[in-house]
Amino acid sequence: MKFRTPLWPLAGFFCLLFSTCKQKPDPEPTYKLVWSDEFNTTGLPDSTRWSYETGSPRNKEAQNYVAKRLANSRVENGNLILTALNDNFQSKPISSASIHTKGKADFLYGKIEVRAKMPVGKGAWTAIWTKGVNFDQVNWPACGEIDIMEWLGFAPIYVFGSLHKANASGQDAPQISISPAIQDLSDNFHTYTLEWDETQILMSVDDLNYAIYKAADMTPAEWQQFTKPHYLLLNLAMGGVSGGEIDDSKFPFVYTIDYVRYYKKE
Repeated sequence: MKFRTPLWPLAGFFCLLFSTCKQKPDPEPTYKLVWSDEFNTTGLPDSTRWSYETGSPRNKEAQNYVAKRLANSRVENGNLILTALNDNFQSKPISSASIHTKGKADFLYGKIEVRAKMPVGKGAWTAIWTKGVNFDQVNWPACGEIDIMEWLGFAPIYVFGSLHKANASGQDAPQISISPAIQDLSDNFHTYTLEWDETQILMSVDDLNYAIYKAADMTPAEWQQFTKPHYLLLNLAMGGVSGGEIDDSKFPFVYTIDYVRYYKKE
């Protein structure tokens, strides 16, 4: 999700968009579930699966990420609920949450599925994304980043899928796709999927694949960033370079996740 130029201007050419959307190719591979969180407990997210980001680490975002605070990240009624509040907590105007699997679960190839419902209101910036586990050694964007889903409150009927990677000069070389219009992203749950193997990365909403990134279309050095393990992040950012102006009348902003599942090919 992070460290980038704004998404909306980069993804504004709908004629390119819709010409590339197509159903997943057949036959589909057979997968086996190897890691998941169904969020069937109550309280804070499972500490054996998730850790927290804190502060406001990127993108000129307005929120302060808070760790282990039920008001911002809790599990109840079978869902993970990430909430952004205009509550001046810790002397910061907006509190929110970002959780990740770094040091607890790594992912390389296979399929990640996340079923989620978006918030309501301008300024929210939700994401499901991965970052290379070597981030601390090589920094961003050389670690590689896969944005399985990003959603912006001022464009509520679209989601974005993208890759961020370092080019030969070490600068971010993003590839960004946008879904067709989906009218009920904030009213109902939808399933956001990453399918990743040695040759390509695909992103889907429900059964519609709207982004395909192929190794053959990158330099070997660029694709190399996606041949190493990544960890998973779920976060609710506010404002910043892509979130834009925040509608204060919409607080609290609530991002709801039903489950997270990771499959490997059998």
